[in-house]
Amino acid sequence: MLLRDHLARWLNGEPVPWRNIDTTAGEWLDACELHGVTELVSRQLHLRHECDWPGHVVQEITNRARLAVVSEQVRGRETASVLRALSGCGVRAVLLKGTALAYTVYDSPSLRPRADTDIIVFREQTGEVRRVLRELGYQATPYCDGERLFCQFELQRTDDLGVVHAFDVHWKISTQSMFADALTCGELVAESVPVPALGAAARAASTRHALLLACIHPAMHHRNEERLIWLLDVHLLASRLSAAEMESFAELAVAKRVAAVCARELARARAAFGTAVPSHVIHFLRAHAGGEPSAEYLDPSRRWHHELLSNLRGLPGWRSRLSLLREVLVPGAQYMKHAYGITGRWTGAAALPALYLHRGALGAWKVLTHLK
Repeated sequence: MLLRDHLARWLNGEPVPWRNIDTTAGEWLDACELHGVTELVSRQLHLRHECDWPGHVVQEITNRARLAVVSEQVRGRETASVLRALSGCGVRAVLLKGTALAYTVYDSPSLRPRADTDIIVFREQTGEVRRVLRELGYQATPYCDGERLFCQFELQRTDDLGVVHAFDVHWKISTQSMFADALTCGELVAESVPVPALGAAARAASTRHALLLACIHPAMHHRNEERLIWLLDVHLLASRLSAAEMESFAELAVAKRVAAVCARELARARAAFGTAVPSHVIHFLRAHAGGEPSAEYLDPSRRWHHELLSNLRGLPGWRSRLSLLREVLVPGAQYMKHAYGITGRWTGAAALPALYLHRGALGAWKVLTHLK
């Protein structure tokens, strides 16, 4: 049995004797981290009275979970402060993905690990967001910029305790053009819900919108990677919907042309956690999934060049496509210097032509050696 399956059984409340796991302590701890469930595993440890796992394994998981609780207290206060500052300047930000779910569907926010806080804002408010966050001490990270390529930017700051706070600011939900407008900022704002634990300014995507995002996230950004924390997101969100609301969700998925992707992720969650998804909902999604361009993202053989081709096809018109190609082939100078580890101002400027040539040659080689 795979470590993933043992972890799923444990999270479902089933006994998992150490002799059945057949792995080392290090591999088990790595699996917990890989699937984002260390804190959830710890909670199950403390809910049970019998566990034959090695003492040092139990202690390490417990220590990591305690650290997550303390870190979350700091991060939660920071998140509330940033959202309050944005709201005070008229920015209508909506929390997405990890942070939103941590404070809406998990018993404790520390149970839902994440690397950053995702928010979506209207495109015309991104300048104000940058200004507000910079005044709060945040600095831009050296991502590629570009209207077509990323549709987002990240800002970070490290506080006095050494905790890194990162905000990933979106104006579209995805860097993949096939999914970018599946939910618009306007739709998300209109149906958003309050998050009292993060203050009066905090709002998150509604349950059905959050479920749509959770279902399409692994396909559109992670080539269908099957992490247990993502399946648990789907499970918890789907479990909050009534039968009528689940049917409304299915209709939304069909309307947004992501029915096949959603059907597959709901089926995965049901297999892993017994999610109470009515069979007729899965059948409805599959029956209406014919001809969806987004279904090509379910192909397990996809590589980065397939993503690029899909992105190009999903854009309207050649002007948009040429703009995307330019952003891919000629990213900003700051990104290039960071990617190649060049810090000197004048050295970096002089080296840029060579760096662009190397990037282009490397990209061409990847295409030639991986194209099928």
